[in-house]
Amino acid sequence: MWRIALFFVIGAVIGLGLMEYMKSQELAGGVIEMPKDDKAEATGMSLGVPEIGGEFVLLNEQGETVTQDDFKTHYKLIFFGFTFCPAVCPTELGRMAKIMEALGDDARKVQPLFITIDPERDTPEVIKEYVPQFHPRLVGLTGSVEQIDAVKESFKVYASKTENEMMDGYMMDHSSFMYFTSPDNQLLKLFSTKDEVGFIAESVGSIIGRSGQE
Repeated sequence: MWRIALFFVIGAVIGLGLMEYMKSQELAGGVIEMPKDDKAEATGMSLGVPEIGGEFVLLNEQGETVTQDDFKTHYKLIFFGFTFCPAVCPTELGRMAKIMEALGDDARKVQPLFITIDPERDTPEVIKEYVPQFHPRLVGLTGSVEQIDAVKESFKVYASKTENEMMDGYMMDHSSFMYFTSPDNQLLKLFSTKDEVGFIAESVGSIIGRSGQE
């Protein structure tokens, strides 16, 4: 029981500590800022920071090479995590599934993606067994250490391996935001663990509705 409790404490610390990290760290290409205009579309974090996100080369569950162009007809809801994560990752992927459900017909215009930050353990075979637990359309992506490092840099994802003598193996301390990007890979919204499913679905649906894209 103490190990289960420890896992949940670790998950909570990761989630709560990330906001402070994002507030304090200068990101390559700029700093994430909240909108200054009170009339700005609110919530989550409306960013408009083109330096976050973009191109990537990764592997899908079948070990096939994929790039951003394989998803160019869809908006993308992206979460970075790892399959050995005890609390935060399964919780957020579960929320992602609920968001897709809440989107109704608009869900067909959104591709949910899970990108690992632990490529040493998260092989295509491991990813293939993991992602179907959350949503039938969820696509899991992995790659070489170099490929994952590149996509983490592109999306400004914080991830660090942490050792703990009380646990078998290592854990990953990591950021836990959901990225909502356009079909042409521009970051549209960044949602935190504090954002409610209904709010995220409403924000995403509003953007899709304004775009008029089918």
